[in-house]
Amino acid sequence: MNIGIDLGGSHIKAAVVSHEGEIIHHVSEPTYVEQGFEAILSSLKRIISSLLSEFPEITSVGIGVPGVVSDDGVVRVAPNFPDWKDIPVRAYLQQNFPLPIALDNDANVAALAEAEVGAGAQVSDFLFITLGTGVGGCIISGGTIFRGERGGAGEIGHVIIHETAIAPTGKPSYRAGALEEYVGRLGIIELAKQYAQEFPHSTLHSVEDLDVHHISAAVESGDEAAIACFRRTGQLLGAALTSAMNLLDIRIVIVGGGISQAHPLLLQSTLDTIRLRALPTIADEAEIRLAHFSHTAGVIGAAMLAKKLTKTQVK
Repeated sequence: MNIGIDLGGSHIKAAVVSHEGEIIHHVSEPTYVEQGFEAILSSLKRIISSLLSEFPEITSVGIGVPGVVSDDGVVRVAPNFPDWKDIPVRAYLQQNFPLPIALDNDANVAALAEAEVGAGAQVSDFLFITLGTGVGGCIISGGTIFRGERGGAGEIGHVIIHETAIAPTGKPSYRAGALEEYVGRLGIIELAKQYAQEFPHSTLHSVEDLDVHHISAAVESGDEAAIACFRRTGQLLGAALTSAMNLLDIRIVIVGGGISQAHPLLLQSTLDTIRLRALPTIADEAEIRLAHFSHTAGVIGAAMLAKKLTKTQVK
């Protein structure tokens, strides 16, 4: 058995996972990003200790982190964790636990779950993206994760789609015009509010604390503002994916994350844009698949990452 941990912006999810990918035990608690990296590292230590006490047969630990992770387990940067820069997560945990510990980007580990036993199990090459608070991505090439020179490959959320944009107040320059600012959760909500101003009878006006699931429900009921929002969001996402697919010569995209479960109009608009804008060799066979795993992809993929590390060390 292996421990898989999905370190998210709002929650730390951890699970004990069998070698076949079955979740045996699962826990979740708030991340408390505002308390800083030291508090989060302490939480990881406490969670791992608790699971090891309950399941002493555990052989390794895998962790998915929302950021760029180097080969030696250092989190170089985590855009949604403000104070995370060159944090030696693996070294810290390795001091406390004598088990193999694997660390990678959270989208990478979720993609690994899909590649091993999910929607990409029979596919050697695909682009995996997650739609949620942020927009993550991973390139699966030849059945394995393509990590790039410094471990940051696949960051589709940081593709620039508006080159003249200015970075939001308090955010670094690399966020200016980035896809994630427009099709991440907050970007979709802001876009819906803008469209609602054009449609005074929109039901979105009556929703307090508007969120993506409200917009999705409004699309289902035929709300014009919500429909315009999802169509435009799909166009923006489709344009970014088209660029990536043309560059990589990849025709299949697997989409996970909470927002992937929204009204189908969002991803249909995305696919329509890809088929319109991609090279003919890609457009004619372009395909968007929903991820097999939803909320469990992160922990299952992290556990599989740990399993692979264990096999490598045994060899």
